[in-house]
Amino acid sequence: MFFFLFSSLLCMVLANTLRGVKNTHDAFNRLGFITPWGKVNLEKFSRSGANRGVGNILETLGSPLHRRSLFHLNIEKRKGTPFAKPYQVSAVQRSENIPPPIKCIKEEASDEMIGTKGETKLKQEKKEEVSVSKKKINKKEEKKKGTQIKGEKRHVKEKVASIYPPIPKSMDERWNDFNIIQSYRKITNVYLGAHISAAGGVQNSPTNCFNVAGQAFALFLKNQRKWDSPPLSSENIKQFEKNCKAYNLDTRFILPHGSYLINLANPDKEKREKSYLSFLDDVKRCEQLKVQLYNFHPGSTTGLCSLEEGIKNISDCINRVHKETSNVIIVLENSAGQKNSVGSKFEDLKNIISQIEDKSRIGVCLDTCHTFAAGYDIRSYEDFDLVMKKFDEIVDAKYLKAIHLNDSKSDLGSGLDRHENIGKGKLTMDTFKYIMTSKYFKNIPIILETPDVTDDESVYKYEIRYLYEMVVKAEGENN
Repeated sequence: MFFFLFSSLLCMVLANTLRGVKNTHDAFNRLGFITPWGKVNLEKFSRSGANRGVGNILETLGSPLHRRSLFHLNIEKRKGTPFAKPYQVSAVQRSENIPPPIKCIKEEASDEMIGTKGETKLKQEKKEEVSVSKKKINKKEEKKKGTQIKGEKRHVKEKVASIYPPIPKSMDERWNDFNIIQSYRKITNVYLGAHISAAGGVQNSPTNCFNVAGQAFALFLKNQRKWDSPPLSSENIKQFEKNCKAYNLDTRFILPHGSYLINLANPDKEKREKSYLSFLDDVKRCEQLKVQLYNFHPGSTTGLCSLEEGIKNISDCINRVHKETSNVIIVLENSAGQKNSVGSKFEDLKNIISQIEDKSRIGVCLDTCHTFAAGYDIRSYEDFDLVMKKFDEIVDAKYLKAIHLNDSKSDLGSGLDRHENIGKGKLTMDTFKYIMTSKYFKNIPIILETPDVTDDESVYKYEIRYLYEMVVKAEGENN
């Protein structure tokens, strides 16, 4: 009973104290306290009278226990019940009736004000400031690193450009370069080119071949990493033929490359059928473009069947595609000897060919990198000649339809398919001299698949010219 009387009396005192204040927000700031149970909703305070405002404050604070704690501001400080000291209002503020800012109350909070959660708002703000400053530092470091990386890339590009001059912008210069290489081709009977981009459509590949002065070229007929691709349009086909004629490119020396997804050796019937349909689609595209050769990787047994079964699966698919198409020659590319792969040994190629019904439409493409990685030493002129004689004995040289010309990053017999630019790998210049001069490689497409370290395929133009001049100039000196 005494408690309620005392509380009522105190409320009246507070009401009289607050009377005459313009608004309850000012009154709240004059009291200068912070409650441990959260912010008081100032919008609920009435601006029409101090008594009603105080009542709303007490109502907002909640239970009678909370109301009681309100009046213990400077009497006691219990752990878990933090209170701030009342803000001291200056004489000037009192005379001009200026309410102290809430920010000042926050500044009065000390490290002693440790609540139940273990941290004050002040400490949280400090942590936020530290995290923001750390983020700024990290961004500066990232920006600095990014600038360094860009600088390094620019340096590399400049270095590459100094070795491999970019493709000339002038068409006259391009024609001049192309005509020089064409004259070398006529002297050597070697059709040297590169696997070039068909971005934007197959019709662009002859132009890209011309830009690097290629006398032959390879391309992907569709996205090599997807099963489904849109068909060739009649416009694509017409423009492809038109560009080939415009740049004097003979379709006999165009060697499309099959999709990387195709695996005709797969023992899984469903997966093999999916590969076959993609394989068939590629061959039909060759027919549409009037291209005579189609190169692909024989595939892998995936470790789920014998080599003999894998070879039979491949030959069966080739026989099927021969029946569903009319004239394209299927070209088997020898593999590097990866685990479970088919075609790394000349005997594998022979066994596939032996099961082909129409042998006029089957051939082989030897990749110099793959041949070396599979264990055939072709580093010297003499050794390469021995390897080719072995190929002739086992497979028959008449089936040699194309060459993929690459240096090798990997060692002899490593089984690793790692192409390198000409003269920068484990092979020697004797390897490439043999390719450019041997009777085995006349009048077939010889395709560079070396890494394109430039942005415009100009590396191929450099390598093509270098290889031709290596032979032509040597012959000129001998004569």
